Amino acid sequence: MAWKLVPIWSGNFDFFGRQRDLFSDWLEHFDDDWRAVTFNDSLRRFDRELDRVRRELYKMDAKPSILNVEQPFITDPSGNRKLSLRFDCSQFKPEEITVKTLDNKLNVHAKHIEEGKGRKSYQEFTREYTLPENVDPKQLKSHLSSDGVLEIEAPAPKAVEAPKEVLIPIEHLHSKENSDKGDKK
Repeated sequence: MAWKLVPIWSGNFDFFGRQRDLFSDWLEHFDDDWRAVTFNDSLRRFDRELDRVRRELYKMDAKPSILNVEQPFITDPSGNRKLSLRFDCSQFKPEEITVKTLDNKLNVHAKHIEEGKGRKSYQEFTREYTLPENVDPKQLKSHLSSDGVLEIEAPAPKAVEAPKEVLIPIEHLHSKENSDKGDKK
C-alpha cells in the first residue's frame, strides 16, 4: 500500500482569519489610498477594520433597559409641571409599540420582524422606568409624533406645603419614682 501525500494548509480558519489571508490577493482591487501605503501598513489597516466590524457585529444594544432620568419633570409653556419622557421609536410602526405600567413601573416595548426571500430581520426595543413617588400611573398619557418620537406625560404630583413653623407638644411622662413621692406627701 502506497502512501499519498495530502497538502496541508495551516492558518486561522475563522471568518476573519480567512478574510485576512485573502487580503494579499485583493490588494490589486483597492483604490490608490490602499496602494499608496506599504503592504504591512495596509494589512494593519485592514486588520483594524476587521476588528471594528467584529466588535460591532457581536455587540447587541448596549443601552441598559432600565432608564434613569435625573430630572423627569418639566414646566410646560402654560406653567404646569409634568412628568415628561421621550423615546426614539422611529424604526417601529405604531402597532409594534406597547406602553404599559405594572405597579409603579412604566414599560415601553417595541418589536419589529421583517421577513423576505431568504432573510429575516428582527429588531427589539425595551425600556423600563420606575415612576417617581406620587405619580399616578392612571394619569399617564402617550403621544407618538409623525417622526417616531414617543412622548409619555403625567401631571406632576401636587406638592404638599409644610407650614413654616410647627409647635410640637411635649408629652410628660411620670416615672414610678415621682408617683411614689407624690403618694407619701
